[in-house]
Amino acid sequence: MSTRTTAMIADDHPVVVAGLAPYLARQGIDVIAIADSAHGLLAELKKHAQRLPEIVITGYGYGGEIDGLRLIERLHRLYPEVKIVVFSGMRPNGLVRQLLAKGADAFVAKSMALQFVADACQTVLSDAKYIDPDTEGLLIAPPDHCEDKCDDRLSPREREVLRLLAQGCPLQEIARKFQRSVKTISVQKCSAMSKLGLRNEIELALYLVKHRHAVIPS
Repeated sequence: MSTRTTAMIADDHPVVVAGLAPYLARQGIDVIAIADSAHGLLAELKKHAQRLPEIVITGYGYGGEIDGLRLIERLHRLYPEVKIVVFSGMRPNGLVRQLLAKGADAFVAKSMALQFVADACQTVLSDAKYIDPDTEGLLIAPPDHCEDKCDDRLSPREREVLRLLAQGCPLQEIARKFQRSVKTISVQKCSAMSKLGLRNEIELALYLVKHRHAVIPS
């Protein structure tokens, strides 16, 4: 990272914070506050309301204090400008999709190296979603989501729109690049989603993560 990024960490395991905070500092991410509970995190965000962090890195479960999904939903509602990275030892089937649907920007399992947390932070700052490779491999792809078949279904412009979306480009930027209206680009995106059998933005985000190497040629 070329400039320093600010973050808050919330986790009820001190050993996690003890290892993560100094590691992030070496990666150009300054931890401005640490909390050991969901309520503590909300209190710290309120305290820093005039200068919010760019990223919140939080665990999922806090011993029944608050449901993890409700916490993510609340964080996203109160602080939509703050990126949310969930760093959790829990990843039951369906959880990651639910977290993304509630407003999380990234998910990293605690079994992964800390490097993947830093990778997640870099990714979400470019307005893209991130799921660590191991968790991504556990997600069940919708039927017939074969990369070659998907490419055959899409027009060249639809593939180009998906490629730019996978790189984190918003629709407005894609529209400027192609000198088209945002509405036209949105129609092309929706057409691609329909051809691929993707029902909503969450499934699109998961598709772009899973098929990133096919969508963005190396």
